[in-house]
Amino acid sequence: MNDTEVTLSTIGRMAGVGRACVANWRRKHDDFPKPVGGTEESPTFSRAAAEQWLRALDKVPRTTPAEPATLVFAGGQTLTVYLPDLRVPNPGDRYEEFGGYIDAEGRDGIPWPRATVRIDVPGQTPYKVTDANVDISYATHAMQYLSLIWPPERRQLLTTTPAPAPTRER
Repeated sequence: MNDTEVTLSTIGRMAGVGRACVANWRRKHDDFPKPVGGTEESPTFSRAAAEQWLRALDKVPRTTPAEPATLVFAGGQTLTVYLPDLRVPNPGDRYEEFGGYIDAEGRDGIPWPRATVRIDVPGQTPYKVTDANVDISYATHAMQYLSLIWPPERRQLLTTTPAPAPTRER
């Protein structure tokens, strides 16, 4: 297998679900990508075809940073969010939404039903959201989907100060 081919497990990670869920999609959807390699028991699929299929069914965000995002809640709880997605509506829409997958065990201590949080997404300017609605839903046995929703006026871009360069101890 090369880097242009993916397994059912990899497709599951791309969509934030388990391998069994992807196997079910494959059985249920006639338009699921056809294998390009592997074996009958462990087929491989074109990465591009898998990404296109997932996006067409809105199974992954349209723009997915390669690295996870970090949330820091006002109370100090830090959380890693995989497949982070910020949805900014058209002008005049009433809400913005940030979502992504979290480890089920990592959700303890997340403020609910509202939270003030700093959101750091790789490649984007960090921002702070005040009094966002918090929702956590089931995704798989190990992952859950975290959603934060707020009116646009509650999001504030933050200026960043570069972190000091690490020093080596001698």
